[in-house]
Amino acid sequence: MPEISHVRIAVPDQGTLSRILREGGTTMFPQWLYAEPGDEARVLWWGVRSAPVQALDLPSADAPRFGLFPRPIDDWTEAPRAVVLGTVDVERAEADLEPALGSAWHDAGEDAILGARCRRLPLGRSDLILAEPTTEGYAAACLARFGEGPIAVALDGTTRSGRIAHTNPVTAGPATYVRIGPATAPTLIFLPAR
Repeated sequence: MPEISHVRIAVPDQGTLSRILREGGTTMFPQWLYAEPGDEARVLWWGVRSAPVQALDLPSADAPRFGLFPRPIDDWTEAPRAVVLGTVDVERAEADLEPALGSAWHDAGEDAILGARCRRLPLGRSDLILAEPTTEGYAAACLARFGEGPIAVALDGTTRSGRIAHTNPVTAGPATYVRIGPATAPTLIFLPAR
């Protein structure tokens, strides 16, 4: 069964990311997360294991929707709870990913913090979330800045800082959203442990 296996981000200051993770109850840096130095905080790419990614019709690397597509990473460590992909067209994104990930998408409602309507696909221990903007909010800003692709990651934890939500597109329960920098920096969605 396909499962999310890796998320690579760029951050100007790894200390800030480590502090946010520590405050969220993460005792060690997640095995599925790799942070590298960068001028601007952003999710660079995401990976899956046990998925026939060769069946995907990849656009060119400079195409605005290239970030939607996962890389094959056969890493059998822990997995994140979810990865959120921003997209301008949720139905087209579902069709793009179907050859490798399947078609068992479910409605996950509107997310006020992301400013998007969401669809959820269970992938082993993780979920993949597609977020199509419904407002000129966070998801729309990320799409305008980076094109389609990963904008947020969900993980186990609780934190006092950030924006508290009564529902989220991963579990439909409470969550805390923490942005790791200004503007379009990636959002970490802390979810109570299962």
